[in-house]
Amino acid sequence: MAEKRDFLIGMLMGSAIGAAVTLLYAPQAGEDTRDLLRQRANDAKEKASELAGNVKSTVTESAESAKVRVSGAADAVKTKASDVVDTVKTRVSDAAETVKSSTHDLIDRSRNVVETKKAQVTAAVEAGKQAYEQKKDALEADVQADVNSELATTSPASAGTETTPPSTG
Repeated sequence: MAEKRDFLIGMLMGSAIGAAVTLLYAPQAGEDTRDLLRQRANDAKEKASELAGNVKSTVTESAESAKVRVSGAADAVKTKASDVVDTVKTRVSDAAETVKSSTHDLIDRSRNVVETKKAQVTAAVEAGKQAYEQKKDALEADVQADVNSELATTSPASAGTETTPPSTG
């Protein structure tokens, strides 16, 4: 755009200079030449004003067009950024729900394992108690049988002799 403006200014300047040189060398009276120079100067001034108006309107139109394009691009960027934010929020929310669900599943499984192990330990303790009671009863029965057998071997005939009770040890 600057190249067009420079070209047009150069063209106007060259035309004005050419017209002035032509008038100065033309065979006319001094008053006619001055009038002609004024007329040409006014024409050049009008053309320069017209050219300035054209350049101004072209610049204004270009600025408006650029403003519209920039505004559209800004809106597009804003929309895209909003879409990206929404996508990120959705993904983070989904990930949080997945972690929450996985955590609850893990807690439930851990609870089940603990309850199962607790039941196994309780059953083992009960089995140990029962085995203890059975062994205790069996040992007491053996001791009673030994005592009875010892008493049976000592007869009333040897009642005059002292007997030493069997040692438990």
